[in-house]
Amino acid sequence: MREKPNIERIIFLLKQVWEKFPEMRFHQLVSNLQHMYSAQNDEYGRRRVIQREDSGYEFESSYLDFFYLSDKDWECFLLSMLTDAEQEDLEEHTDFK
Repeated sequence: MREKPNIERIIFLLKQVWEKFPEMRFHQLVSNLQHMYSAQNDEYGRRRVIQREDSGYEFESSYLDFFYLSDKDWECFLLSMLTDAEQEDLEEHTDFK
């Protein structure tokens, strides 16, 4: 049985990161964060595929699949997006220890 995720903590971290990039739409932010995570972690989640159009033209493509990424790994990544000062402030004012 997997550990129950701390929903409030992950949502709070996502909010802190989003506030650093307020011009982004939500899904734009999530997509960009996934690409950053993948780039920093040996292309985690990258799936390479061959796509075929109705005309028969085939081309290589890829997408990210984060279905199996653990909440803890995502939480650590979001925390790493914050500066040391922001992390210290979180630890002082929340249960982020």
